[in-house]
Amino acid sequence: MIKIQKTKTLVTKDNNNSANCIAPNLIYGCFGGCVNTYCYMSRYNGTRVFVNTNVDEIFQSVVEWEKTYNKVPDQQDPVYTMVDIACNTDLVLMQKHVKKTGVSLHDYLLMYDKHENLNTTMATKYPGLLTLDVSNFNKPPRVRVSLMPQAYSDVLEPKMQKIESRIQDINRLKDLGWEVHINYSPVVFQRRWIQEYDELFAEVKRVAGVNKCEVIVLTNHRNQMAKASPEAQEMMKHSCEIKNNSGVMRYPIRDKTKLLSRWKQLYNKYFELNTIRYIF
Repeated sequence: MIKIQKTKTLVTKDNNNSANCIAPNLIYGCFGGCVNTYCYMSRYNGTRVFVNTNVDEIFQSVVEWEKTYNKVPDQQDPVYTMVDIACNTDLVLMQKHVKKTGVSLHDYLLMYDKHENLNTTMATKYPGLLTLDVSNFNKPPRVRVSLMPQAYSDVLEPKMQKIESRIQDINRLKDLGWEVHINYSPVVFQRRWIQEYDELFAEVKRVAGVNKCEVIVLTNHRNQMAKASPEAQEMMKHSCEIKNNSGVMRYPIRDKTKLLSRWKQLYNKYFELNTIRYIF
């Protein structure tokens, strides 16, 4: 279901992970292959998609928020206030639906580019669909390419762009003027995970070189387990410790701490640890 509407949720939210803030949704919902597994947006929303047409009000919400924000150099960016414009969707995949708002993805990005202090960031699992040339922008918008071992992607992200292809797209996007970071998300600790990630890091290093990244470990939810395939349930079941009142589950914290320590050691075999912007 796709609903065209004007959003009433015009609240820009503080953030300290991927960005300094999260913009109100241009699109809420997604048709990506992960909606029936780990996707946090679909835990309550399912496959509904809301396309919000009051783009100027959405952007103005961010502008007003920024007026009271004291930007200092941080892990998000040393200069610009970074705005996550796609927290609840994959705007690259949903580009044709963005047009239903009355603007294109290019025009929406340009609104931020023209602002003295703001810049945009968004994650995608479909970098092959991003062909927009932004080399003439004042500041390069950031795209975060999501990666995991292909064996895990086959189960958790069925019918999505292959991991090898995503890695191949990184340099192409840089040539188009994008600032490209890697989004190792979700990190899955499964049998043979050390070998799987070792091979992944080696391929990234060989093809794309060194890129800044963020690292987000798999979380789970009973709503997602109820609709996941048996294979996905098996892969997600170890993320089972209740994290908060909303029912979000994570790997047991003692196990997670040890596993992340080992993950970083493996990553450090190929890349400096200071290339990790944040990890949780």
